[in-house]
Amino acid sequence: MPEVAQHHDGYPKYRRMVRFDWSETPIHWVPGDPFSTHMMNVLHLLLPEGERHFIKAVLEASSLVDDPELEASIKPFIQQESWHAWAHQVVLDHLAEQGIDTKPYTDRLGRTLSVTLGDPPKFFPPPLKRWWLYRRLADVAALEHFTAVLGQWVLQNRGLDYARTDPVMLDLLRWHGAEEVEHRSLVFDVYQHVCGNYFIRAFAMLMTAPLFVGWWIAGARYLMANDPTIDQKWRFRDWLRAAREYKLPGPWNFLVTVPLRYMRPSHHPSHEANTQMAIDYLEHSPAARAARERAGSPSRQITTATEMEGAGVR
Repeated sequence: MPEVAQHHDGYPKYRRMVRFDWSETPIHWVPGDPFSTHMMNVLHLLLPEGERHFIKAVLEASSLVDDPELEASIKPFIQQESWHAWAHQVVLDHLAEQGIDTKPYTDRLGRTLSVTLGDPPKFFPPPLKRWWLYRRLADVAALEHFTAVLGQWVLQNRGLDYARTDPVMLDLLRWHGAEEVEHRSLVFDVYQHVCGNYFIRAFAMLMTAPLFVGWWIAGARYLMANDPTIDQKWRFRDWLRAAREYKLPGPWNFLVTVPLRYMRPSHHPSHEANTQMAIDYLEHSPAARAARERAGSPSRQITTATEMEGAGVR
């Protein structure tokens, strides 16, 4: 049985305040495979910056939401995303200790996202400012589609287990992936509620998919070029090899299959991924179990805003 019954498939209930100890995690946490390690490490670069903008866009749209169930789910979504950003930021600190300075890449990414997902130009009249919010929400919904697909992939795929991946890093990836699956419908439904224009949504995916893949490849190239322990360049054939070994999702998925599914007019995130699989993993995740114990009981989690504030969560 799930630890808390889902009030809506694809909406979050609460945030799990997980923590991870990186002291024993090696620089190449997929043993003998720097390429797969750094391809997955790019998530630590992309997600803290991206999720801060996700939070801001959804928070600004919340004033336009008048559906009680949808409105009630916005706060736990924001709390989950803020904790994701924090958890991945800690990994960046760990990479810096191992000799990989990620700041030049993340600074450049942050400047780009501030333009595309930030506030509208001040000279925009109110109708254009409203359109700008709709476009930002559509971009975030498209990116949340990718994170949900990634989350389902890491939950059900066993290639990283067979490769003897560092268990702490694998738990972080699966905890985060499970929460992305859990809240996969929230941003899409906010967008549909406040705007719902199919052409804005479709155009957002057409623009977002190549940019997402481009930033991912650029991040992997950066990490491999700045890893002091290897003399190896990023190669596309290594991605194909890692995908065959089930260590990475394949490039075809990100460039074609995943965007095309999202482009269907009838698409809804509830058709993607499996909420029960996510909840089952979160029930047994070492980090999530430890978070429940810190919350005061091995079988319950912080579930209300009052309890969260009492625990020091803002």
